[in-house]
Amino acid sequence: MSLFSSVYRERNAEVRATLDSVRCPSPKRVEEILAHSESSAPLSLADLAELLQIGTTASADSDAQFDLLRAHTRRLWRAPSGNSLRYVSPIYVSSYCVDACPYCNFSARRLDTARYRLSLAELDREIASVLARDARVVELVYATDPEYDTDLLVRDVSRAVRAVENLQGGGVLLCTEYLSSHAYEALADAGLRGIVQWDETLDEQAYARWHSASPRKADFHTRMDNHDRALAAGLEVASGALFGLADFRYDALMQVARARYFAEAYGRSPFVMGTARLKPIGGRELHLETTVSDRAHETALMVYKLALPQVGRWLQTRETFEMNLRNLLDGDVFTYSCGDVQPGGYTQINTTSVAGAQFGVNELERDYVDRELATQGFHIDYGWISPAKARVLAVR
Repeated sequence: MSLFSSVYRERNAEVRATLDSVRCPSPKRVEEILAHSESSAPLSLADLAELLQIGTTASADSDAQFDLLRAHTRRLWRAPSGNSLRYVSPIYVSSYCVDACPYCNFSARRLDTARYRLSLAELDREIASVLARDARVVELVYATDPEYDTDLLVRDVSRAVRAVENLQGGGVLLCTEYLSSHAYEALADAGLRGIVQWDETLDEQAYARWHSASPRKADFHTRMDNHDRALAAGLEVASGALFGLADFRYDALMQVARARYFAEAYGRSPFVMGTARLKPIGGRELHLETTVSDRAHETALMVYKLALPQVGRWLQTRETFEMNLRNLLDGDVFTYSCGDVQPGGYTQINTTSVAGAQFGVNELERDYVDRELATQGFHIDYGWISPAKARVLAVR
């Protein structure tokens, strides 16, 4: 099995050398890069680094470049009508966690978090609740819960698969800690279609600063190769960084480099790139040295699309609807309700207070979302996974 860790040092050195010499491009240079993006040859990491530099400062000097970038991506991937968004319903199963990530409300060190673990009957009710809202693609989400082994994950996935298997476009995704090759093979046999994992950061030193106190996540290289193990087992993967843990330019470029590596090694790219950005949790500011501004975040979203045209981006409820609406493109994954990112959130089994949530979210009502999306030419596809024994669809 091929592993990204085998090429990590080379890609890391390339990205760091590129960023050391990058400068914000002139409007003319931006036009050259964007024209090249429409050719058959992919943009180089150096080209992408120049575009990312536009997001480092919001000033009159970079406004023209940012506007060029926005206009180009919208021209290619945002028509006046007919734009489709793929919907996923995250279902939180457990908030018990042994890890101690300081940016997460599920951290083992947060003694005031309201913990909960769904029973099988409660899980069934959560699944039924989201299916009643027309959702067909569900994502089972777990913290690093020591109670869950492979057998229990297979049990839960099997129940979810039975609930959606006869629904057109239905499928089950999984978000957990990193797992073994054996576990992913067993989950694939149970009908799992893919995994969702944001990498925190691929900056090894930054990763250690944030995760050295976590008994599971402290293993950087094993976690970094998690997508490889899933892909080798026949699963699809959602990849992405958690912007804010390190230099956003580094993380965006490394995610692109790894997605391209997946395409070479396994014949397929991630079906979506995650775009999560650190936010205050439980009213507590994190005071990051690597805070990612709106301009930086939106620039990274556009660079992802230019670098990986066939891969959608996952715009989610961490951000405001206004932010998401500005950035949505045809084929993106979009979620407007996440069950308050806590176990039992759809049926209010637990609590809807921030004390039980993983992070702050902006939950929205469907009628409002549908109405606003329609004004921008978008509609939501609730069942978008291809039939059994075929791959999860990337952007159509």
